[in-house]
Amino acid sequence: MSTERPGWPAEPDDDLDRAFGPDTASVPTRTTPQRVRRSALVAAGVVLAAGVLAVALMTIIGSVQDGVGGVFPQPEAALSRFETAARAVDGVASVEGIRTTKTGFASYDVVSVATADEGLDEAAQDGLVAALSQAAATTGGNGVRVFAVVAIDTMRVGVSADADVSGRRLDLARRVDAIGGVRAVRCAWVPETPSDDAKVQLVTVQTTGRGAALGAVVSKARQETQSVFPGAEVLSERPPT
Repeated sequence: MSTERPGWPAEPDDDLDRAFGPDTASVPTRTTPQRVRRSALVAAGVVLAAGVLAVALMTIIGSVQDGVGGVFPQPEAALSRFETAARAVDGVASVEGIRTTKTGFASYDVVSVATADEGLDEAAQDGLVAALSQAAATTGGNGVRVFAVVAIDTMRVGVSADADVSGRRLDLARRVDAIGGVRAVRCAWVPETPSDDAKVQLVTVQTTGRGAALGAVVSKARQETQSVFPGAEVLSERPPT
């Protein structure tokens, strides 16, 4: 359609006329129900996409925290591997995992308690602690540190992946256990904080001594401890009744 005005050149048809025809009623107009349905579909799509994104994000975070395929930390698997390896060590009577502690976004400490056969000589004790330390070194990793406390007669000795530190704990436990008046000794780390740092080590002596006798026992135990782990703490306690 074109409109001619006197004195003006003829104008081409309007763009809308060319696109939709001269009848403006030919332009489609959505009804209210159609608009409602479209809005509902858009809203449902947004909710569905948000749900998928949330599930994917939770899966990724869970994978990092709990471990996937040996790349991320797997504390329970490491604990199980250590228990299996420890049970195969000569002189170990029993072993049990007791604690898994999350120490960071993707790091864990796992601790087991082992019991040695009674009456092992010093060479056998040395070999047992060395073997448990090796087991801790080979079963940990990927953000998981493995520790154990082994009961050897009247001694409780902390074992870590560091064979040298583990061996020094055993040697110190023997020296403190030999002090007159000492009934038992635990040579490991501050509770809930497994570590090979000298200042985090804790020696606990069980003794029936009181007064001056108790002071003498603790003083000697502290002297022995500081010579091996400078800055370590020494405590005393009464034997269980």
